[in-house]
Amino acid sequence: MRKLTIFFFLLQTSASGVTWSLQQCIAYAIEHNIQVKRAVINVESSKTSFNQARGNWLPDVSGSLSDGFSFGRAQTNEGIYFEQNVTNSANVGVNLEMSLFDGRISSDIKAKKYSVMAASEDQQKVKNSIILNVASLYLNILIQKELQVVAREQIVLSDSLEKNIERLVNCGREPQSKLYEILAQKANENYNLTSAEKNLRIAFLDLMQMLEVDDPTFDIEEPFFDIDIMTIPLVVFEQILAVLPDVKAEKYRLNSLQKSLNMVKASYYPSLFLSASTSTGYYHYYQNRELNVPFLSQLSNNWKSYVGLSMNIPIFNRLEAHYNVKLSKIQIRQQEMEVENARKTLLKDVQRAQLNAEVSKQRYTAANLSVQMSEVLYRHVEERFRVGHATSFDLQQAKNNLEKSLSERIQAKYEFIFNVKILDFYNGKEIKF
Repeated sequence: MRKLTIFFFLLQTSASGVTWSLQQCIAYAIEHNIQVKRAVINVESSKTSFNQARGNWLPDVSGSLSDGFSFGRAQTNEGIYFEQNVTNSANVGVNLEMSLFDGRISSDIKAKKYSVMAASEDQQKVKNSIILNVASLYLNILIQKELQVVAREQIVLSDSLEKNIERLVNCGREPQSKLYEILAQKANENYNLTSAEKNLRIAFLDLMQMLEVDDPTFDIEEPFFDIDIMTIPLVVFEQILAVLPDVKAEKYRLNSLQKSLNMVKASYYPSLFLSASTSTGYYHYYQNRELNVPFLSQLSNNWKSYVGLSMNIPIFNRLEAHYNVKLSKIQIRQQEMEVENARKTLLKDVQRAQLNAEVSKQRYTAANLSVQMSEVLYRHVEERFRVGHATSFDLQQAKNNLEKSLSERIQAKYEFIFNVKILDFYNGKEIKF
């Protein structure tokens, strides 16, 4: 049903150019990503192994059917041997064998259960990675869109400046070289606009390739960010450990290895089995035909049943159990280090994200102030230029500073937004714009 919904969504998008929201991009990426599909298969494989381990407690039931000829001394159905050249016998029966006590089975079931849990956390880890990647690529498109707008606005300002310079040149107040400077600057700004358009196309291409979407009308929604009210969330590391799958998956693998160690240790202990069978047979004597009994009567009269217990007591198995225990303990120590390494890595990521959020907020505040000052300076220089108190070089310099400040504010703005969303994600919140 989910695949059908996404199919019709894509059909509508391709037909009418509907824009994609971040949630739609994330859902589509998770649905079609090959790594997620592999993780799903790993979970299914782990569940199958777990169910197979549980099935070891079930009885093993089999049927048997045989027919054969014997020559020489033969045995009657009463167990008496006599001279007989040729005898035909047929047997049919049902056999049952069931484990009553075996420490390896119960430990194996618990180990496989933790393996299923670890595989499920690995699947969620892959999904989390995709969510963050899609959000990053989505924000990059928004950045490039705004940078493209800034590049176009600079050309508009240069067009206005060109008209003013051209008027002053015609009046004789400015030399012809000033007009050439403006034209050269416009050429450079057109180059910057071309670069901005190229970067925007690349940003779209990166997201489309990750989604594996080939649609010339592909576009994304442009959400509104009230960045002035955005605050940096506080992340409590111990709470993250209970939410994110990074450390949980490694802990489940450690639990699985510990149960596997118990399974290996169970090789030292005896195991108890229940056996039962029931069968009947038919005997036909070719020489002493007076011994022959009708077929159906023999099948009815020759039933025999058996019930028994058997115990397997390990005594010496070439030290195989001993070395298996040592290897299991080594694997547990290695996995303990993996758990600690995952914990330290996650802690570093959280600390880095917290610091990045604080720094990016400071950068945005500074960049926003820089834009305000640059706008004031540009208007001041533009007014002085109109009355002839500033040169075209001064105006162009103020214009370049304004363009640089606008670009830096855009970068700082979306960097701050992304870092805040990462911290929200660490706190178990959905990333959405």
